[in-house]
Amino acid sequence: MDKMDELEKRLIDLKLEKRQLVLSGKNTNRIDELIKEVEDELKENRKTEED
Repeated sequence: MDKMDELEKRLIDLKLEKRQLVLSGKNTNRIDELIKEVEDELKENRKTEED
C-alpha cells in the first residue's frame, strides 16, 4: 500500500504545481503528461491489488 500512497501524494503535488502554473499563465503540457503517467500507474496498481 505504500506504493499507492506514494503515487497519490505525487499526483497531489503535481496537481498543485499545475495550479501554480495555470495561475501564472504558463504552459502546463509537461506537467499534464506527468499527471497522466501517474494516474495510469495508479490505475494499473489498483487493478493489480484487485487480482
